[in-house]
Amino acid sequence: MKYVIANDGTVTAVVAGQTYTFNSDHPSYDKLLNNLKTGNVEYFEASYDIISRVNSFCEGYVSADGGEMTWDGIAMPDLFTDRILDMISQGFPFEPMLNFLDNLSQNPSDQAVVELFDFMQNKHLPITSDGHFLAYKAVGEDFTDLYSGSLDNSVGQTVEVPRSSVNSNRNSHCAAGLHVGAIDYAASYGGIDINNKSDDDGGNNLVICKVNPMDVVSVPSDSRFQKLRCCKYEVVSMFDNIFSSSVYMTENEIDSIKREKRTKEWAHEITSKLKRVKEVLEKVERYATV
Repeated sequence: MKYVIANDGTVTAVVAGQTYTFNSDHPSYDKLLNNLKTGNVEYFEASYDIISRVNSFCEGYVSADGGEMTWDGIAMPDLFTDRILDMISQGFPFEPMLNFLDNLSQNPSDQAVVELFDFMQNKHLPITSDGHFLAYKAVGEDFTDLYSGSLDNSVGQTVEVPRSSVNSNRNSHCAAGLHVGAIDYAASYGGIDINNKSDDDGGNNLVICKVNPMDVVSVPSDSRFQKLRCCKYEVVSMFDNIFSSSVYMTENEIDSIKREKRTKEWAHEITSKLKRVKEVLEKVERYATV
């Protein structure tokens, strides 16, 4: 693999006998450069063709031209574009990301919307078919919460408190609210070695919680944004293994989505919700720079 980078960043490369030219407008510019440096032909070819793959995957609703993904002309946040690229490579439909957007747009707190983006940058937090996300929680041997010992976190339980009782200040690091976390935080908080379950962890357990984005209240700024406060979650299973995919769906759910018909009204609804989320992100960003 031979390549040349011009002063303006344009790259000309010869890979497997074929010449490629791309610049920083390409959605996978950094990945392409890395693949050239490491000599990974397969990954380079897949990354280079990402524009046509995105357009095909999203059936024309999402465009990947000009270095960013857009829906009806509205630039999509990085979290959405990164997840969509992962979903393409892992063979999932793109509706879960749109359902996530639907739920996110119903969160009454602009700040919570922004903070959730920080939390979702953590790995191993898959989105579900209905647009919720899965996170981890350490609980006691009897499945009560480790803080008060009063909340039942057995599988199948829905745990809920009034939203007004949850601390919304992300700078209050240890404060009131229902907590879930990324895998490293949850395991550490519970003193659990996920690679070697033993009696040394005091009998504590890890459970998987399903959280609706609309119920997120704050993401504390400590612990590298690995914990989250919300007002409601459902305990869906015991921890078995770290999630490796960007989406958690059953085969039946995938088949059901493929049978659904999309309408113009559906597309317009997605546009309005994406617009609201973008407006929130831009508004908070403006406040942060004042």
